[in-house]
Amino acid sequence: MPHQLCAEEALALAERRDTPKLMAEAARLRDIGHGGLVSYSRKVFIPLTHLCRDVCHYCTFAKPPKKGETAYLTPEQVLEIAHMGAAAGCTEALFTLGDKPELRYQAARDGLARLGYDSTLGYLEAMAALVLRETGILPHLNPGLMNAEDLARLRKVSASMGIMLESASPRLMQKGMPHHGSPDKEPAARLACLAEAGRARVPFTSGILIGIGETRRERIEALLRLRDLHDAHGHIQEIIIQNFRAKPDTRMANAPEPNTDDLLWTIWSR
Repeated sequence: MPHQLCAEEALALAERRDTPKLMAEAARLRDIGHGGLVSYSRKVFIPLTHLCRDVCHYCTFAKPPKKGETAYLTPEQVLEIAHMGAAAGCTEALFTLGDKPELRYQAARDGLARLGYDSTLGYLEAMAALVLRETGILPHLNPGLMNAEDLARLRKVSASMGIMLESASPRLMQKGMPHHGSPDKEPAARLACLAEAGRARVPFTSGILIGIGETRRERIEALLRLRDLHDAHGHIQEIIIQNFRAKPDTRMANAPEPNTDDLLWTIWSR
């Protein structure tokens, strides 16, 4: 087995700029561990709601309520998407949604009431069970922060769940930074959710978002926190390295994007 870097050795990678050499070393370790195996899952995305109580400065998924638009997909719409995915050969239904929008928007509370629910997580639980029962596609859930009770309920209707750590740096919560005003992006809360998932033995996906104001050292610190959680519980099935892209009509529309070298450096440092 390849040598696992200690925290000090891993943090020292932040000073390395020889990306091609780093890539070669990482490729060698990958081949030792996995050979030429590449795995993937055919999935259909089900955007249960675009409402979210957070206001991340780079996000285009979350949208405020609009007059005349429904807050949530109906059960019929959920099943229609799932059946289309099944017909296309998908085996996974990836539920995407904002974090507890009913805590911010009356439109979300009203929409849930019309559907017969009092929380987004309760409605998600029902829709995941519906898709699993009617199509056999395995739900993967990305609902944001969850406590032990939430995880126990949702575990019964899903194959796996996930939450992006994005960053372990509280600095990104400060005024003028991308997570300011987004309480669910508090690193301690996200790490606590990941730990609860481990204790509940829920297969979990996580990862980091690069290029939103963090340093390279902070990226490695976040990856080390994820490694520590997996070492403790063995539940993290996937680590995503997601690169920031500047998008129109967001607060970070004119922010610089990480270049290819920076993305490659981060992938191979992982």
